Amino acid sequence: MSFSSDCKDELIRIRVRNPEQRLCQLAGATFTAGGIRISKRPALFYHTENPGTAKHIASIALSLYDADAVVEEKQVEHRRKPIYGVTLSGKEIDRLMQDSGAMVQTENGIRLMSEIPPCVFANEENKRAFLRGCFLGSGSCVDPKRGYHMELVFRSRPVADAAAQIIRDFNLPAKISVRNGDRFLVYLKDGDDVSGMLALIGASSSALALENVRVEKDMRNYINRTNNCESANLDKQVVASIRQQAAIALIDRKIGLRSLPQSLQQAAQLRVSYPDASVQELADLAEIQKSGMYHRLDRLMKIAEGLEES
Repeated sequence: MSFSSDCKDELIRIRVRNPEQRLCQLAGATFTAGGIRISKRPALFYHTENPGTAKHIASIALSLYDADAVVEEKQVEHRRKPIYGVTLSGKEIDRLMQDSGAMVQTENGIRLMSEIPPCVFANEENKRAFLRGCFLGSGSCVDPKRGYHMELVFRSRPVADAAAQIIRDFNLPAKISVRNGDRFLVYLKDGDDVSGMLALIGASSSALALENVRVEKDMRNYINRTNNCESANLDKQVVASIRQQAAIALIDRKIGLRSLPQSLQQAAQLRVSYPDASVQELADLAEIQKSGMYHRLDRLMKIAEGLEES
């Protein structure tokens, strides 16, 4: 099961009791997965990869209209997974198509799949229901373990523009891109935005699952950054220790450590005795401040530099 399928299965389980909201959800599915068959018996059909979505669309339609519904599995060449088709026809199919926005009668004739029905814009719950239907029809959401991306696919630019604006009405920055010249993608990419969209359309468990993955990712990244920082600091400490030991050996060879002040002799002896110790650890052994040990080691380095130049 993919993350998208999990999201859709969660949305299908939502009980929508308000008839107008059910119609708005059906409209969303119609504009993303629907099509019209014009013949002696007009029909509205849907194609989806999710069997649960197919049954859900048929169930909503039959709860609102006196219609016939046929749900069937179709094997498609060059596809591993089958497609599930829903065909709606019968007594009230014309009214169903008009109410859902699939076919609108205007003064200039009939317009197909070009205008979201007014009921969608009546209130926020209707907008949510419409977006839920859109996601069920053509939505996809990348597994958050791999990244953050959600998209809805439309066949009409005006409808895509209107859907994107509905999403923006909820303060989510939906964007639009074109695929293959005739598919219009409304998408969100940021983790916060994808999570917000899932919660908006009612996929609360999926939104929570995404947030859990984000927390795990953030924790892993923090640990990695911390480890990298500690590793880098350790590398610097090792290099500094090697340089200090080399400087002490040079001083001992050229003028002897006994020629140094007692404080520098002590610092030199501690560094040679504890090559892996940090400056703080050497300071603790000498019972002085870290700044004092750092100053002594720095003086040893400068003495060695002077001996090299002489």
